[in-house]
Amino acid sequence: MSDPIPRATARENAALAATFYAPSLLRGTIASIPAAHTLTTRLGTLGRAQRVLARLRERYGEAVLTRGPAGHTLLVLGRDGVRRVLEAPTDLYTLASKEKVAGLGPFLEGTLLLSSGSDREARRAFVTDVLSQLEPRFAEVAREEAAALVPGVLTYARLNDAWNRVARRCIYGDGARDAVELSRLLAALRGAGNWMGLRQARQRELSARYDALIAAHLRRAEPGSLAGLTAGLAPRPPVCPVRQAAFWLMGFTVPPPGLMQALALLAGRPAVPGGDDPRAVLLEGLRLWAPVPALMRTLTEDTTWEGAPLAAGTSVLIPLVLHQRDPSLPYADRFTPAIWQDGTAEREWLLGPFSRGDGRCKGMELALHTGSAFLGELMARAAIRGPWLPDPLPLMLDTPRLRLTLEER
Repeated sequence: MSDPIPRATARENAALAATFYAPSLLRGTIASIPAAHTLTTRLGTLGRAQRVLARLRERYGEAVLTRGPAGHTLLVLGRDGVRRVLEAPTDLYTLASKEKVAGLGPFLEGTLLLSSGSDREARRAFVTDVLSQLEPRFAEVAREEAAALVPGVLTYARLNDAWNRVARRCIYGDGARDAVELSRLLAALRGAGNWMGLRQARQRELSARYDALIAAHLRRAEPGSLAGLTAGLAPRPPVCPVRQAAFWLMGFTVPPPGLMQALALLAGRPAVPGGDDPRAVLLEGLRLWAPVPALMRTLTEDTTWEGAPLAAGTSVLIPLVLHQRDPSLPYADRFTPAIWQDGTAEREWLLGPFSRGDGRCKGMELALHTGSAFLGELMARAAIRGPWLPDPLPLMLDTPRLRLTLEER
């Protein structure tokens, strides 16, 4: 039997809590809190967290057991460890982590995100079948809504409103374009999810209203939308169309920060290889400033880690700030969209803003396709002006407060 997995000291746990866990909770684990994002950006908390994580990797190697918000947490620090977790079956390292179940369970129970075993396989087959059929229509919708932003001053709020219209039209049809209550309820549900299960009563109340609105739009079954396609498939249990549709709308909340960050990268910068490829630029914006601080899993059964026992119920956390900005990567702090074109990013397991392996988010492929069409329309129509971002690029960007100018070409 190998030596036990090393454990962080009390002092190291305190440093992690102060620099990584607490600021992440403050910014919002489910939904970003703009004021907290601004505060932690000004305080440079992510830079401190990166230094603490790097010291832990230097001392402990691939992984170390820590005390996280959900209890015992295996912090995965090395490249081999990242690959081991992401390549493992999701029945062992489940995506239904304690943090996700606590924050999202009241309104996303029964979705692919919080599934395992045979239920996950059934829901995965349904999602794959549905999402593969609608890419052309979604790209058309994205281009229409993006075109309306040019010319003008682009704030994050304005971009987010336009993107929410894209999401509602894609998922529920053009008849939901102005159904802003759907997006407001989702924002409230995600905000309550930041409390790690402490506001589940509030979430259940909101979820009842949210599900009722979704059910009404699903009944309309508008052609060309996910709702219309779902109606024609007539899925059977354990697939729940109402809950899965709720998750699809939430999945569309990920691209807006990446879109704003991508536009900020393009503003006033010299041309770089791959800089004319909207998908590569969007992915690079999401790599440089990840939409979530970490990938989270929970171990479902006793196993071993490098020969040492690892108990069921242990939380597993892959900190993206350490990996996607790892100093060993020659492009760590540079705008390098070409890595998403030439296979570099695909080969590098440290890069995974939407996970990898069996746990890779299926809906994100469609969201990325749609987001790329949205960004591509803006790149084609507008000269983008905005604040100059220095090289090397900062670890944190106050995305909610960015202001850009889109000048018609």
